[in-house]
Amino acid sequence: MSEDQPENLTGVWHGLYMYPAALEAGAFVATVMDVGAGLTGGIHETAGDEGLPPSPRNASIAGFREGQTVVFVKRYDGSGGWSHAVNYHGALSSDRSEIEGAWDIPGVWSGRFLMIRSRGAPDAVRRKAFQGA
Repeated sequence: MSEDQPENLTGVWHGLYMYPAALEAGAFVATVMDVGAGLTGGIHETAGDEGLPPSPRNASIAGFREGQTVVFVKRYDGSGGWSHAVNYHGALSSDRSEIEGAWDIPGVWSGRFLMIRSRGAPDAVRRKAFQGA
């Protein structure tokens, strides 16, 4: 285990979620607390609805990690008009710097996501590669 990446997931994570259609990817910043493998925290993002300018959206997260599996629910707080929940299920990379997987709003939308632990400039390169995949 390296000192650069602690065993738990506590920290700031930069995320990107892709839609199943030709819509622009969404980006978010998550502040995660990992206590006893239980995950809590908050997410901040700026998103727009069709025909409207982007506005800030806030959400809470609650979930868990088990081995390399990370599961959480993001619940929007009503800011920007969103108050729904989104399920996330992902895999933690071996160096604990990334979580990649799928998100879904049951019966409505689903897609892929990537979260990268905040560390600096290389994150932008990884995001660009993920979007192109």
